[in-house]
Amino acid sequence: MSDVEWHSVALAPIVLIHGTETLIADRAVQRLRALAREADPSVAVHDLSGDALGPGALTQVASPSLFGEPRFVLVPELQAAPDTLVLELLEYLKTPEPEVALVLVHRGGNRGKKLLDALKRAGVPRVDASPVKRVGDKQAFVAAEFARAQRRIQPEALVALVDAFGTDLAELAAISHQLIEDSTAEPGEGAAQVSVDDVHALTAGRVESTAFAVADAAIAGREQEALQLLQQAQLAGADPVPIVAAIASKMRSLAKVTAPGASPRSLGMPDWMLRNLSREARHWNDRSLARALETVARADHEVKGAGRDPQWSVQRMVMGICRARRAR
Repeated sequence: MSDVEWHSVALAPIVLIHGTETLIADRAVQRLRALAREADPSVAVHDLSGDALGPGALTQVASPSLFGEPRFVLVPELQAAPDTLVLELLEYLKTPEPEVALVLVHRGGNRGKKLLDALKRAGVPRVDASPVKRVGDKQAFVAAEFARAQRRIQPEALVALVDAFGTDLAELAAISHQLIEDSTAEPGEGAAQVSVDDVHALTAGRVESTAFAVADAAIAGREQEALQLLQQAQLAGADPVPIVAAIASKMRSLAKVTAPGASPRSLGMPDWMLRNLSREARHWNDRSLARALETVARADHEVKGAGRDPQWSVQRMVMGICRARRAR
């Protein structure tokens, strides 16, 4: 089984989309359905879910046809498929129908492992729909969203967009589409690249007040700036839990770049991020990093119910990070 990205997956007799990130799975299905219709607008689309999951469901829609018309068959909840369908799929896997594009979506869990193993042995293309966690992967997701709309975004704008909305993939997709719509040119005019100014205008200052900006200031030891940014974020209604999560992510990244042989590939981060963090890491040592990470861990515990005042816990965390840096 060969893994392929959702934004580049091609039609095949059978494609597996596997993972718990619903947005990625849906994007992959949308792309494959669009490719099927592009190849032949008359393609028949079948959704094997709900009432369509009776015995012989797959056989009914995927059997060889007298006229050989193309068919797009989707199984959207493979992990919940009845045993009868699983047995049909195992049999169908031996001789897939060439005029059929069968898309199987498995949203996680151990159910259907026998079928997943058989798909793997058969070398079926697999789209990994695991949760998107790495910054580089989120940036790639946004770039693909713009490419899908045949639009371009400046690299700096892409970075700003992920910094502002990178904690929620669905929100990141929604704001990307909003940017695309708001910057669409009039008929006959060429569409310009989406710029940092476009991102700033839409997010109304949220980019400057994100938890990531707070983290950057704290890691650099700029305590007053970090506390001001934190206050802005809190006044804007930012929840303490994602603020702590974002700062924890930055601190972990800072700790990772101090490892011997750290590289963009091994850490899963862009070159520019590694360079920036490496410059900042020179002002830290193992002891100060450990102290800062301990401060973040305590704040995380408190904002999730162990503390009386979550906002004060976050403020104390920011001051603790700055003081750890100065006391190295």
